[in-house]
Amino acid sequence: MTRADLIERICETRQMIRSRAELLVDTIFDCLKQSIRRGEKIELRGFGTFQVRSYSAFKGRNPRNGQIVEVKPKRLPHFRTSIALAARINERRGKSLEETTVAPSET
Repeated sequence: MTRADLIERICETRQMIRSRAELLVDTIFDCLKQSIRRGEKIELRGFGTFQVRSYSAFKGRNPRNGQIVEVKPKRLPHFRTSIALAARINERRGKSLEETTVAPSET
């Protein structure tokens, strides 16, 4: 799903004009970005959590030539799905797999 798809879905389900739905989506994403920059944990119940993980500097190797390279410390965003979302994804996956599985013929 893209940002445009999300805006379109909001317009359809909430009978909202496009410019207002676009403002809503942009505001939500801006708030999320600002919180992540500050290093805050974002918890969306039933969906998951975003948080920043810090990684120390280390010595790595360039895979092309094997030369040792100094990798700088960094902070990266990390997303973890909620238990409820993971269960819903796996529940649907299980159903679709069961529906498409053909029973072996008896001989």
